[in-house]
Amino acid sequence: MTLTHYKQKVLDMIQIDSDPNDRHIKQWTSKDVQVKRLLRDMVRDQLIKIEYIKQGGTTKRYITPIITQIYET
Repeated sequence: MTLTHYKQKVLDMIQIDSDPNDRHIKQWTSKDVQVKRLLRDMVRDQLIKIEYIKQGGTTKRYITPIITQIYET
């Protein structure tokens, strides 16, 4: 799979779960993919928006898709 396929898979899955942890993203893509790097690339490409919201003693990461489809199928 190419990087574009991994990005599309993440976009598809965050429609279901907008608060995935790194372990879930690794399960969706591949164990060789660096999750934080992938998310940074997606933010830079303006595919997603990441919000950090502090709830009590923890900080939750919410991912909002800006674009739902990367390539034509």
